[in-house]
Amino acid sequence: MIEEGEMLSMISNLLKSLYLFIVKIRSDITFKKHEKVIFLLSFPATSGIVIEAIYNEWGKNLIICYTSEASGLAYEYKKKGCIIYHIDSFKTLIHRVVPLVTTAKVVLCDNYFAFLGSIHSSNDREIVQIWHANGAIKYFGLEARYTQNRSKTDQNRYKRVYEKFTHYIVSSDKMSEIFTRNYQVTINTLPFGYPMTDNYFDPDWIHEKKNLFKQNFPTSKKVLLYAPTYREENSKITNKFNKIVDDLQEDWIILVKPHPHEEGKYRSLNHEDKMFLDFKGLSLTEILPSVDCLITDYSSIPFEYSLANTNGRVIFYCYDFLEYDRMVGIEKDFKEWAPGDIVFDEKCLLEAINAEKETSFDKFNADWNQFANGTSRKKIIEWVRNKNES
Repeated sequence: MIEEGEMLSMISNLLKSLYLFIVKIRSDITFKKHEKVIFLLSFPATSGIVIEAIYNEWGKNLIICYTSEASGLAYEYKKKGCIIYHIDSFKTLIHRVVPLVTTAKVVLCDNYFAFLGSIHSSNDREIVQIWHANGAIKYFGLEARYTQNRSKTDQNRYKRVYEKFTHYIVSSDKMSEIFTRNYQVTINTLPFGYPMTDNYFDPDWIHEKKNLFKQNFPTSKKVLLYAPTYREENSKITNKFNKIVDDLQEDWIILVKPHPHEEGKYRSLNHEDKMFLDFKGLSLTEILPSVDCLITDYSSIPFEYSLANTNGRVIFYCYDFLEYDRMVGIEKDFKEWAPGDIVFDEKCLLEAINAEKETSFDKFNADWNQFANGTSRKKIIEWVRNKNES
């Protein structure tokens, strides 16, 4: 007798197979080429800077195909005259998105998009993975522990998507190796650097954002940013963090950047004059130059912060290191190249904060920001232009 869970899994796999079969049929009967630039968008916070550059170059010839999480940014460009399509609508996906992607010369994307696995293969089309980080501490793709627990059918479906990416934009050879291992494919890299870091090479931009930060947070106190990785399970971190805030010296203000699903947990903490979740309209990118100390765990933020504030310091608060490594996976050499202390409990975290130990990012940036020099967007635009004109 088939168990309920097994039955649900079978039904889910059948629906996924039907979904991809319909995508394949629609893609196979689409032939007419076009020269629009297609952007598959799901991470507006990281992709907005690239989309702006593409729009400045191609205007209304930019078409944005977006997920629900990115609807706000997509609608901004709809007001500017761009065509936008909602990928999460199956009808729109089949009738609009699939034909456009199939016949495009260049498709840019910032994430994994399942339908790509069934798009008709073509030597005339480039699908470029920009990704939403320029470095990795935790495993993803086929290397992630949770993926390895999935069926071979699921894993093969994931791999078909990875194989559709013709190029990967990277900031380092190290990240190229990580993509190769996590996706288990041979990849072509574009060593352009991560677009989000371009602004950190502009002294005027840095100066402007520091002044803007001071206007919104007029204080002489040092600035600490806590930016933890999102965890699927019900984390007890807020209880730990509450004690940390209580015990931290008064010469700090604390900014917290939790995952949107976890904001409520932190808002319940009563530290009105010391802890802030509201950045007053400033993006994470804009506040990083003003952060004196970054506390994170397995997030990709240090790979940006090391360029945004070369005089800053990082502490990795990995209170669940063994569990997270078991559930997700952590890069084996993380402890060797981490540009700051790695601590595992609140006491050691407070000691590390108060010790004010200097952090050197020189080796870290040489390894992870190898190709970053402030010209990533320019290089992307030039590359796309050459492909569209060929």
